[in-house]
Amino acid sequence: MASQGSQAARSSSASGQNSSQGRRRRTTCYCGERPVLATSSTVENLGRRFWGCVNYGIGEECGYFVWAESEQEPQVARLKRRITGLKGKVKTVERMLRMAVAVGLFTFSWYKQ
Repeated sequence: MASQGSQAARSSSASGQNSSQGRRRRTTCYCGERPVLATSSTVENLGRRFWGCVNYGIGEECGYFVWAESEQEPQVARLKRRITGLKGKVKTVERMLRMAVAVGLFTFSWYKQ
């Protein structure tokens, strides 16, 4: 995995931004330094964010590599479950609204006679 991480890091550019997109699993890479958030520039993974060794490119990198979105998977799964629940609530409210409209139309036509 370290060689894959090194290869991916070699073809990617580092980002100077702090991440608000997710939390890191490790606070240090295998060198004992803080990993940096970088963006892949490979054709296969263009634009994907990852955490990599801060020493990449200066010959002393440890090969630390973790895709940033893998840290967001639990949050994404939780939000998808919440969306599913909310869709169910919307359907229930829509049914209730249709029934209320039908009752209202029936009542209106009954009083009109």
